[in-house]
Formats: sequence, C-alpha cells, structure tokens
Amino acid sequence: MSNVKVKSEAPVKTVNTAGLDPTAIYTATGKLARAAHNADRHVAYNGKSVQELLANRLLATADIKYDLAKGFITLEDQ
Repeated sequence: MSNVKVKSEAPVKTVNTAGLDPTAIYTATGKLARAAHNADRHVAYNGKSVQELLANRLLATADIKYDLAKGFITLEDQ
C-alpha cells in the first residue's frame, strides 16, 4: 500500500440563477448606457456565461435582468 493522497475535485459552485438560463451567454447589443460603469461592464462581461458571472460574483441576477430589460444585452443560447 502506498501513502499517496489523491486530491479530490473542487466542489461545483451552485448559484441561484433566479430563472435565468445558467448556460446562456451574456452578449452586449451595442446600446450604450449613460453610466460609464454600466457601459464598461457590458463590454467587459460580453461572451461570459450567466453561470460564470454569478458563480464568480461578478454580477448579481438583478444586474443581468436590468441589462436585459433595458436592451443593453441579450442572453444567447450556447
């Protein structure tokens, strides 16, 4: 017998998507927000999945839903 320790895989982060498809891709539409910090996030997070944004706490579900409702982004199927 060997005393080799096997590292287990990291647990998968579970997040509350509040009805959003976790595999959907956050896609900027090109519509510019008046607030610079909002406009910057649309560009910075373009192409990332909802799961990635929420699991890494880059955005809250309310932020994604706001951006979607105002037409700043779309959520594309992967």
